[in-house]
Amino acid sequence: MRTPSRSPYAGGMSDVVDKRALTIALPIRSFSGGKERLSSRLSSHQRRSLAHQMCTNLLEAVRSFHVIVVTNDAEVEQWAQQQHVDVVNPDAVGLNVAADAARAWARDHHREQIMIVHSDVPRPEALPLVCALEGIAIVPDHQRNGTNVFSLPVQADVEFSYGEGSFQRHVTRASAAARQTPCKLHIVRHHQLGLDIDTPNDLAHPLAAPAIKEFLS
Repeated sequence: MRTPSRSPYAGGMSDVVDKRALTIALPIRSFSGGKERLSSRLSSHQRRSLAHQMCTNLLEAVRSFHVIVVTNDAEVEQWAQQQHVDVVNPDAVGLNVAADAARAWARDHHREQIMIVHSDVPRPEALPLVCALEGIAIVPDHQRNGTNVFSLPVQADVEFSYGEGSFQRHVTRASAAARQTPCKLHIVRHHQLGLDIDTPNDLAHPLAAPAIKEFLS
């Protein structure tokens, strides 16, 4: 039985993906109207600014890779075009639909690997380490509940299942796909990539707070 690698950088750098074969997808619903759980700490203007700056910071962290933005929002689409990034318009709203659309785009454009990255990761500097991993790589959030980063071959038979508890569902499905493909499965628990900004407490996390302060300045 294939055992997932669980080291911090999951398998080392010898099993690498060709950068030319990888597409990184950033699903972005909108810059405004989200993060309502932060409303006790941040105004609507601040939440919008935070979302915009996190997306910009994320894009800069992966600028050397091929990136697509998945959105149906006109403002986000305009921003992506200004950044010279390809835009994919999914058929409906939702992270699972966006991930499916990104994978379909990658297949149609003869890419070999697709990586889905949440747009609310405030410290994305280590993403290139995950980009280098061959096979399937999953980065959970710091509570091991959600899925912050999900990289997989476009031909891997894995159904996306974002939402509450997605990490365990994705691990179960990815384990089966890794045996079938076959390919390696890496579970990457990383102190920065595991951060996301969903609640007021997340704003005060020691690793996130300096970046948040800069984003809102």
